[in-house]
Amino acid sequence: ILWTEERGSIIIWYIAKHKQVSRLMQLIDDSKSRSARQQLPATLVSELQHEGLLQQNEPKKAVLIDIFGNVPLKIYDVNFSTINDITRDSWTPRLHLTGEERDIVEADGTVLVLGRSGTGKTICISSSIEFDRQSAAAKDPSFTQLFVARSVRLCRYVEGAVGEDNRTCFLTYVRLLNDIESILGQKRSFNPSQKIDFGRFKRDFHNRSSSNSKISALISWTVIRTFLKGSIEAFQSPDGILPRDAFVEVERLGKNRCRIPVELREQVYDEFLQYQKYLDDEQLWDDCDRVR
Repeated sequence: ILWTEERGSIIIWYIAKHKQVSRLMQLIDDSKSRSARQQLPATLVSELQHEGLLQQNEPKKAVLIDIFGNVPLKIYDVNFSTINDITRDSWTPRLHLTGEERDIVEADGTVLVLGRSGTGKTICISSSIEFDRQSAAAKDPSFTQLFVARSVRLCRYVEGAVGEDNRTCFLTYVRLLNDIESILGQKRSFNPSQKIDFGRFKRDFHNRSSSNSKISALISWTVIRTFLKGSIEAFQSPDGILPRDAFVEVERLGKNRCRIPVELREQVYDEFLQYQKYLDDEQLWDDCDRVR
């Protein structure tokens, strides 16, 4: 049994055969070395502290790293009260949550979590589903849950992680849109062959645009979907797009929310208007049009 002691808890890394011990110990040592490194560059730490986003002298949080990749290690909680349950076929250990993950899971109201792959977003939402199932609200007969993801595989993974429950529905994004449109009806036909995704946007529009030398296709596409057509401000506007002044004036969106340089915002917006005209002329659509 390969284990280490971390802040009063015993972490069992592996139960391994003798011939595998040496290699696994080296991987564990390497993982702990990577965990001990400075997580943020000193210049970025200084900038975050100056903007008030990181407290001065804030203690460094220990995050164990998976031995096979630079992602947080998934840890399961097992204590003395659960030892007798281990022998049951139905027993499933509970994922260990960090303080930040627990704050997310137990928060009231709407929560937005942003992070790259492997940072624990799926762990948070799986734990949140289970937490809500055990809450007082779950005793209401009308209690239901809906999990939506673009990937069928992710839907199946989360459903397997939290267990089956007839009050919880797992749908892909496309399936959800189809279900909604079948109930509400469509004012417009959204032919799949006329859909603009990122690849088509880059190939058929951006590469032919005069702005492509200064603005990458990915940045332009992200700005359109995140702010110009996909933000709550755009949704609330009469024509469904963010007004030019609301995007160009830094204080409207906030410099931390939208990090596009001020000197490029006019050009980004001009390209967006060209993109909208391209959609109209070619009778094409993107996901933002369909959602609206």
